[in-house]
Amino acid sequence: MKLSLSLGSYKNVKVYIHWTFSLLLLWIIISNSRQGMPGMDILWIIIFVLALFACVVFHEFGHALAAQKYGIQTKDIVLYPIGGVARLEKLPEEPKQELWVAISGPLVNIGIFLILSLVLNFTGFDITNLEQLESIKIGPSTIVLYLASANLILALFNLIPAFPMDGGRILRAFLAIRMPRAKATKIAGSIGQFLAIFLIFFGLFNNPILVLIGVFIFLGAGAEVSHTQQESLLKGFKVKDAIMMKFQILGFDAPLSKAVEKLLNSQATHFVVVKDDVAVGTLSRNEIIKGLQEGGENLLIEKVADMNPMKVETEEDLDEAWKRMLTESRKVAFVIENGHFLGILDQENISEFVMVKTAIQK
Repeated sequence: MKLSLSLGSYKNVKVYIHWTFSLLLLWIIISNSRQGMPGMDILWIIIFVLALFACVVFHEFGHALAAQKYGIQTKDIVLYPIGGVARLEKLPEEPKQELWVAISGPLVNIGIFLILSLVLNFTGFDITNLEQLESIKIGPSTIVLYLASANLILALFNLIPAFPMDGGRILRAFLAIRMPRAKATKIAGSIGQFLAIFLIFFGLFNNPILVLIGVFIFLGAGAEVSHTQQESLLKGFKVKDAIMMKFQILGFDAPLSKAVEKLLNSQATHFVVVKDDVAVGTLSRNEIIKGLQEGGENLLIEKVADMNPMKVETEEDLDEAWKRMLTESRKVAFVIENGHFLGILDQENISEFVMVKTAIQK
């Protein structure tokens, strides 16, 4: 993964740490140094943060390993300054499977909390009294207390019944046992957005961080509802129902200036690249701009085009093809029938297809 450092892999799941994570450590050092904090105290804060993010990795592996039991692979786990993300190939649609995959992460943190609590049981600390942390600095004798408390908070936060937190998926899974997945998502999303609005207003008068969390939840819930509704509307259709038979073509050995000409004189943002009248690749608007920046207008199209395009079959389920395109970050795919190129499938066109079907249903 670009701009990320590999930390290794386990069970075929690679773990990366994003470069922005270094900014978090840098901020900790600079901000505490300005307040006159001793270097050793800053070091223990950094050790605590690294240990906490190790727990975040365990949390994400909880999701990943639970998903593997249902045949769902995880692309990778990436650590960012605000947390970790396990990129599953897809989410299980069976409610009970989604329930276990979603709840596995928080259960890992609860497990860590219980283990560390047993350790603390012999120290005299009351793990349920989080207020004591305000008067105790992080050090060799208290880091376990801080880490146990952080895991409890992490588990509780993730169990908030709102997307994109695990709690939102747990709520959706329970609802989906008794109703269609799309309806369950809509209800869970509405609950999440209601909680988000409450956090935003509460945060305005108490803590600005709650405002940011509220906005994050509100947008995440809306995105999940929209995604699930679109997926639901695509069910029952085949790729052939949304195929684009009319598209712009470009010769593989033509200069980028030809692509620029067609880009400016049409509404097309993706082009089919041909060689000897055979479709061999695709060229996007972004690839055109990148090619112009790196090689100019005389650069050959084949140098910047995607010569290994994604391929889907005409009889493939449209919702599955769409999800594959999202997973592989493909805006356009070749549609194949009996081994022959027939047309293209475009994400933008799929969205228009959904809008048309939605209008008809109303």
